Amino acid sequence: MSWRRWLLVGVLALGFLSALAVFGRALRHSEAYFHYPRPQAVRPADFAEAQDVSLRTEDGLTLRGWYVPSRNGAAVVLAHGLSQTRADLLPEAQILRAAGYGVLLFDLRAHGESEGAFSTWGDLERRDVRAALAFVRAQPDVDPERVGALGFSIGSAAVAEVAAQDSAVRAVVLLSPFNTLWLAAAYDFRRFGAVSQAGALVPFWRRGIALDEVRTIDAVEHIRPRPLLIVMGTEESGQPLADELFAKVREYAQTWRIQGAGHGSFSVTEPEAYPRRLTDFLDAALLPRGSAASEAR
Repeated sequence: MSWRRWLLVGVLALGFLSALAVFGRALRHSEAYFHYPRPQAVRPADFAEAQDVSLRTEDGLTLRGWYVPSRNGAAVVLAHGLSQTRADLLPEAQILRAAGYGVLLFDLRAHGESEGAFSTWGDLERRDVRAALAFVRAQPDVDPERVGALGFSIGSAAVAEVAAQDSAVRAVVLLSPFNTLWLAAAYDFRRFGAVSQAGALVPFWRRGIALDEVRTIDAVEHIRPRPLLIVMGTEESGQPLADELFAKVREYAQTWRIQGAGHGSFSVTEPEAYPRRLTDFLDAALLPRGSAASEAR
């Protein structure tokens, strides 16, 4: 074999090994997303009136949560993000409880005290949200026609998908949503193109997660004309994707990009405006006009 052929073989071998290394590194990093700590949620002293509840999903999992009864006939289901527990949405829950809303906080599958082997980033979590909505609608203190849902990150993906199919979800709040599950899984691995992105997707494929079915950017079209609020921080990754989502819903949704905020913790960045805007949105969507609760704010 001539030296030119040896050189070509060497270059090809080096390229293959480099691609394999990139693929493997992305796979390892992505696989780590499925191996997170599972702490139990700690109920704070000022949330003592919350009731311990259990939910049963359509695929037979038991989910654990807290429920605060409604004082105004309306209620909101809250779904947290990846590697979190129900306690991570306590700031939102306390805002809504103070405004009189019934609040259901619960651990998504494979989080906190809930059953489940692994998170599916909004895919099977759709079943969790449906179980949560069924629970709230069955409560004697709640008018089932005045129920909303709020989700953060992967929780927002599940909420958006369920609300797109369930018109009885009267108001939707999406905090730090991603456009599609495929992009959420692969976006941070885009530097080396298809090789690194394919590696990042392997952990999802091998778990049977429906990457092509969870598409918030399409689900929002089926939520309209019901009230929709989308909140994101200016310091979150994927700002071009946020631009795309915000442009799509501009004509029919309320949107707010909080200056200086990262992935969540919006009540810390905007301690006055965030509670006000959240309650104003839900009051307009879920409380009858002229009611004492709506007139009080």
